[in-house]
Amino acid sequence: MPPPPPLVQVEPDNNDIINLTQKLKKMKPPTFLGGIEPLKAETWLLERENLFEVFSCSETQKVLLATYTLKDEARRWLLLVRNSNENMTWAQFNTNFNDKYFPQCFWYRKVCEFQELKLGRMSVAEYEAKFTELARFVPHMVDTNYKKALKFEGGLDLEVFDRVGILKLPTYVEVLDRAIMTE
Repeated sequence: MPPPPPLVQVEPDNNDIINLTQKLKKMKPPTFLGGIEPLKAETWLLERENLFEVFSCSETQKVLLATYTLKDEARRWLLLVRNSNENMTWAQFNTNFNDKYFPQCFWYRKVCEFQELKLGRMSVAEYEAKFTELARFVPHMVDTNYKKALKFEGGLDLEVFDRVGILKLPTYVEVLDRAIMTE
C-alpha cells in the first residue's frame, strides 16, 4: 500500500473573497471615511457585524470585507495598521479600530451618562430607548436580568418608582411593563 499523499495547506480561495465582495457591493453598504465621530464609527462597525451574520466567512475574510468600505483617512489609517500586522484577525481589527475611532474619553462619557440617566421629563418609552442605547457601554452593570431591572427602576422618577418599586419585580421586562402602565 503506497503512503498517503502529504497534506497540503490550502490558502483561502481568492474566488471566495471575490464572490463575497460582489455580494457586498450589491448590498451597497455605507462607507466610513474616518475622523473622530465615535457614533458613526460604532454604527459602521455594527453594520459590518450584521453583514457577517449573513455571510459565512473566515476571520481574515471579515477584515478584507470590512476594509473594502473604508475610504479616505480611514483607508490611510488601515494601511498603517496593516504594515505592522499583516494577518490581522477580526478581533484585532476591532481593537485597533476602536482604539482609533472610539476614544476612551468618549466611552467614559457614555458610562457616566448611563450612570446618571433618569426618567426626568422623558416618557418611559424614551427613557427605555436611552437606557438600552447606553447599556452597551456598561455590560457589567446589566449582565443579569435582576441588575438590569434594578438599574432601570433606580432611574424612574419618584411617582413612578413608588408604584413600581414596591412590587419588587425580578425582571427588567416586568419593571418596564409596570412603569409603562403606571405612566
